[in-house]
Amino acid sequence: MKPRVFIYNCCIVFAIILSACSNNQKTEQQSQESTSPAESAQTTNAEVNDSANAKKEEPEPEGSPEKQKVERMAEYTTSRKYVSFSAQDFNAWKKAVPEIQNIKVTSSKDKKQEPALFFNSGSDKKKPLLVVLHSWSDEYLQQASIPFCLWAKKYDWVFIQPNYRGIFQTPEAMGSELAIQDIVDAVNYAKKNANVDASRVYVTGASGGGMGSLLAASHHPEIWAGVAAWVPVVDIYSWFKYNAKFPSRKYRQQIIAAAGGDPTQDKKAEEETKKRSAISHLNQKIDMPIYIAHGIKDILVPPDHSLRAYNLLADEKDRLTEEQINYIVKNKAVPKDLKSTDTESYFGSADPKVHLVKKSANVTLVLFEGVHDLVYNPTLLWLNEQQKR
Repeated sequence: MKPRVFIYNCCIVFAIILSACSNNQKTEQQSQESTSPAESAQTTNAEVNDSANAKKEEPEPEGSPEKQKVERMAEYTTSRKYVSFSAQDFNAWKKAVPEIQNIKVTSSKDKKQEPALFFNSGSDKKKPLLVVLHSWSDEYLQQASIPFCLWAKKYDWVFIQPNYRGIFQTPEAMGSELAIQDIVDAVNYAKKNANVDASRVYVTGASGGGMGSLLAASHHPEIWAGVAAWVPVVDIYSWFKYNAKFPSRKYRQQIIAAAGGDPTQDKKAEEETKKRSAISHLNQKIDMPIYIAHGIKDILVPPDHSLRAYNLLADEKDRLTEEQINYIVKNKAVPKDLKSTDTESYFGSADPKVHLVKKSANVTLVLFEGVHDLVYNPTLLWLNEQQKR
């Protein structure tokens, strides 16, 4: 081979070797600066798992009330401005809520079928359940509850209004074990026939319904996320004596019929009225939020019923004195030495004036300007914020 050709070939070989070395260095550098697809997938999965674990440590409850934005119902304020407590008509219900159902709930205690009104949209999502209890002298068709059902329709809640043995004038009614079990059976019916969020089951009512709500709370605290009682009869025995001043009222005759005698003359009847009274069962061991509201000028059921219920649920240092209770009942005003402990009552500008708000332990007490009445929006806005943890 000629020297010039040999040198030329050597140069070509050397250039090829240099190029190969350069490519290897680049490949190594790229390998160090990046991960393989498998390693990348492992890293991504690890990050996802870490994120999932973080969510598990701080779970967001399904149906959290913070997520459900609700608004005040401008068209409804108090029941007295809407319809009388005594108005009862299924046609009125069908007109307001065409989807309402007139159903039967079988008692788990005596197998009797009790009627109830039931609303469920049929949607798949978990929904709060609102149980509304009729008042003392009425039954399950009570129209004063229609705004509650309209709320349920608007915000996709489940609604049920049980009869729980009807007017409080028989031994089976007026806070009996059968009546309380009917309320529980109504809850179970709703859970069976709708997708109920068990962490958001509420009960409310006024007058006898307020009494029923407090009895349901004290007998079955495990069920409820929140209880709202309006102008409740808390002590049947004392209310029986109070009504002696009003002979035209029918309540004394109803209590005698339900208790089996005059409780001021018959010991067994006295024991029966006390056993069926919320005042005999309320105490601080009831671990759930309870909202109690009363019209300060109520002469049908004086506000001392709610004041004494509050005292049983509140911390000792926050309780009202007997002098303060008597002053409120006598003067229909709040004494100067009794101050509100909170400004949030859930009452709006269209609702009655609020005179007193007391919060202690799990109970909220509100005294408002009014008589024997319930106010819709505070009930629903407050309940909407309650959830079992």
